[in-house]
Order: sequence, then C-alpha cells, then structure tokens
Amino acid sequence: MTVASRIRSARLAAGLTQRQLAAETGLAVSTVSRIERGHVLPSLASLERMATAMQTTVSRLTQETGHDH
Repeated sequence: MTVASRIRSARLAAGLTQRQLAAETGLAVSTVSRIERGHVLPSLASLERMATAMQTTVSRLTQETGHDH
C-alpha cells in the first residue's frame, strides 16, 4: 500500500470528504486530491496536519507494515 492509498483509506475511515480534510488542514482540495492520487508527496507539516485531522499518526500514514501488500 502506498502513502497515497493509506492517506485516502485513513480519510475514508475518518468519515471525511476531500473538501472536509482540506478545510481541516488548510490545504486546497486539489492538493488533497493530488496527494491521494500519488501525484505529489505531502510535506511533513502537511502530513502532520492530515494525521491530526484524521485522528491517526504520521507513522501510520507513511510506514509499511506486515499487513500492507
């Protein structure tokens, strides 16, 4: 699973739309979309804001685990 797909999965699990996540993080909706599609990598600051908004951690969004394939 890629960082992009983990971010999208976390957003959906948190019950947020891209628009809601953008509003919570100060990112543009288009930026959230591009991050989720893997077109751009978020900065550490953006990752931290996204993780907080989705009630998860940066580690969960960025690290491979034994369950990811």
